[in-house]
Amino acid sequence: MKKLVLFVLPILIGFNLINLNAQSKEKDIPLNLGGYLGLNYNMHNGDFQYPTIFNSDPLTSVPVGFYGAESSLGINGGFIINVPFDNMFVFSGRLGLHGAGADFATNGGPTFLPPADTAVYSDEFESSLMYGEIDLFMQFHNLIPVDNLYLLAGLELGIPITASYNRLETRILTDEFGVSTLNDVTSSGDIIDTPLRLALALGAGYMMEIDDNVFLTPEVSFRLPFSNVSDFNGGTNNDWNFAQLRAGVSLTFGFGDDEVEPEPESTINVGLKDIRAYNKDGMAYSVDNIRVEEVKYTELFPIVPYVFYNEGSKYPSASTQTLAAERETGKFVIEDMEADAIEINKNTLDIIGTRMQKNTNADLKITGTVDSKAEKGKTSLAKERAEQAKNYLVVNYGISPDRITVEGLAAPTKPSSTRVEDGVAENRRVEFTTKDNTLLNPMLVEKEKSSIASPDLVEFVPEVTSSDSVTKWQLELSQSGKMIKTFNGGGSPNEIQWAIKPNQLSASDLPVEYNLSVENVKGKSNNITGSIPVEFISTSQRTQEVKPDKTISKFSLVVFDFDSPEISAHDKEIIDNNILPAIAYNSTVQIYGYSDRIGEENYNKKLALQRARNVEKYISSKAKDAKFEVYGIGESIQPFDNDLTIGRQLSRTVQIYVITPKEK
Repeated sequence: MKKLVLFVLPILIGFNLINLNAQSKEKDIPLNLGGYLGLNYNMHNGDFQYPTIFNSDPLTSVPVGFYGAESSLGINGGFIINVPFDNMFVFSGRLGLHGAGADFATNGGPTFLPPADTAVYSDEFESSLMYGEIDLFMQFHNLIPVDNLYLLAGLELGIPITASYNRLETRILTDEFGVSTLNDVTSSGDIIDTPLRLALALGAGYMMEIDDNVFLTPEVSFRLPFSNVSDFNGGTNNDWNFAQLRAGVSLTFGFGDDEVEPEPESTINVGLKDIRAYNKDGMAYSVDNIRVEEVKYTELFPIVPYVFYNEGSKYPSASTQTLAAERETGKFVIEDMEADAIEINKNTLDIIGTRMQKNTNADLKITGTVDSKAEKGKTSLAKERAEQAKNYLVVNYGISPDRITVEGLAAPTKPSSTRVEDGVAENRRVEFTTKDNTLLNPMLVEKEKSSIASPDLVEFVPEVTSSDSVTKWQLELSQSGKMIKTFNGGGSPNEIQWAIKPNQLSASDLPVEYNLSVENVKGKSNNITGSIPVEFISTSQRTQEVKPDKTISKFSLVVFDFDSPEISAHDKEIIDNNILPAIAYNSTVQIYGYSDRIGEENYNKKLALQRARNVEKYISSKAKDAKFEVYGIGESIQPFDNDLTIGRQLSRTVQIYVITPKEK
């Protein structure tokens, strides 16, 4: 075997060097035919008995059998035709010869014969085997990223051409007086009952075009036999077969026009089916312009009493918490936070720490939990999460350890769904509970003059066609050269929702400009640009047009647990303290119900509507003169990014707009 490897390896290296020097041409595989020649390493496995001359004498009968592994080298050659179906599947038929003989030997003595004779018996069996072969193979090209390399599989059918043997049987008899007699018998003949050979072939080859339509192809294959060399006229333990390892090369000549048509140039087209918004009933409509109005604006940002964790970790990740202690300045100032619900809730630990410094009488309980799958039953991890959160507050805000208690549970008391990964991820968390709700009260932002957009959510609907798969996209929004927002992602873009924050657009009539660029796997890119007109209504314009000023107050409440429409006692307190004071007798109260993306869409829409109705019922019982409008949006509009755990929590909400005209 070692000699064979040493023989084949230089050949394959030489073929590769030839190919490197050959001119590279991008061509289809044409029909090609020619000849092949190679070396086969025959691996015989014998366990058989064969008739003997000496054994015809019952007095000197010696049971003789041949067994063990023997090997030999042979030559194979013949004709080959390759018929391509396409650039992947090529039928390869071969008609040829291969030699496969092997030598066996055995020793049958000594044997004791009466009265005192012994016999030593040896047998040498030399076989001569040659088969005509018909090979029915399939070549598999372009399955692996190596040019010209193919895999091979198929059947070898062998027809015995020569199946003969030469045999030398030797017997040495020693009588009782120590006198030895040597007897040699030679015999030859055809190996009896030689059937057709059937074998499975597996291999690989490397097809190189050394000249126009001239192919040199080194190939290696292994042949696994399904048949014996001889049927031996029946009997037991009569197995003799051989496997083959082949290495060779074929020279073939192609026919027909094999020039490949040039690969079509990669193309990509980018457009927008629509730029749309949603009305109060959640129905889509095309956006002709964005109206920006200066109003007195108040917004309430909720504090979610949870911090979320990655699987197996006892520390919150950077995607869930932006810890002041890990920033360069190490400082946290509530007033410096961005007026954005998700960004605010990435600072939960620092907000609680700051408030506990101010309210020295407030105590806190931190409960750590784990998910019900990968972390199932690991209550020690749950408690470690709670301990680490406590340690952060103690070390960075000087909170007395006696004011904070910790606990570890196997699951939250009010868990999210355990059937989908979104819900499972939400159950890896710590929960904050306190009798003093000032620690978890929402954050209120008030502005005497703010620019509010209508609609405040715009959805871009891309239309992309590409000859190759799309790999990435980017949507840039700007106004007067100033970048407002950038969205990007992988694959082909779906609907892109832009929630317009207060004061995100400038107080002017300058349009919003957009640029959507998309790139495919071939590096081909395209883009579409355009603009959305902006209509700005200033306070002075309203006065000139005798339009009343108005105040808009927006409140987002995380009032709902997973799959629940019930208002919590804490959020009822928030409604009493923050929302009811903003409602006048002539106010219009618009209540929009939302849900996260977990679950079926129609069910979520009904759940969202029930949430909105429950809030309307509670508020209207205390503000009887106001006008109420209730809408169930569900998950069709996502007010917060549902790819984030905190975004899904914030989406289980109602958003309340209190619009009050200013009396003159």
